[in-house]
Amino acid sequence: MFKILRIVCSVIAALFVAVCVYVFIFVNFAAGILCAVGALLFFVLTLLFKYFQEEKEELARKNSPAAPSGTQHDAQHDASAASDREDTDGTAKH
Repeated sequence: MFKILRIVCSVIAALFVAVCVYVFIFVNFAAGILCAVGALLFFVLTLLFKYFQEEKEELARKNSPAAPSGTQHDAQHDASAASDREDTDGTAKH
């Protein structure tokens, strides 16, 4: 949910920034400042939702059962595969 909110707030902030340029040029300075504040608000919301998402993922990671480390398993698999390729006289098959 937070990922979707981050994307939506990012898009809205980008639209505010794009509109800001035209508002500063064609309307007036006060309206441009208001538009810039809106862009800043949605940018801050994007960062807030990112923080919430990372906290949620960290909590889920802590509560999940510990999985075996993939690097140790891969190293053991590579070592056994290398030993399978060797002949009985100690030379490697090609």
